[in-house]
Amino acid sequence: MRQTRFLLTKTNNKSGDNRIVSMVSKLLFYSGIMVLMSALIYMIGNLAKADSFVSIWLVFVITGVFFIISSVLISKSGLFKRL
Repeated sequence: MRQTRFLLTKTNNKSGDNRIVSMVSKLLFYSGIMVLMSALIYMIGNLAKADSFVSIWLVFVITGVFFIISSVLISKSGLFKRL
């Protein structure tokens, strides 16, 4: 006996997981944007202090870029969609 429409009746039990991944991805993305914006505001406010660029500003920029890249990698439409 041959079963037809076998794959059409299959349910997706990962909808809750996809929602959590989407929320975490958005949280990381928006926190990365906020960190980058605050680092740029700090840079504009303290143009006279060249030492603060290396000690504080660069750390914030690297953290913000890391948050944004990690949010893209774990999002549903990101690089690791199949995992």
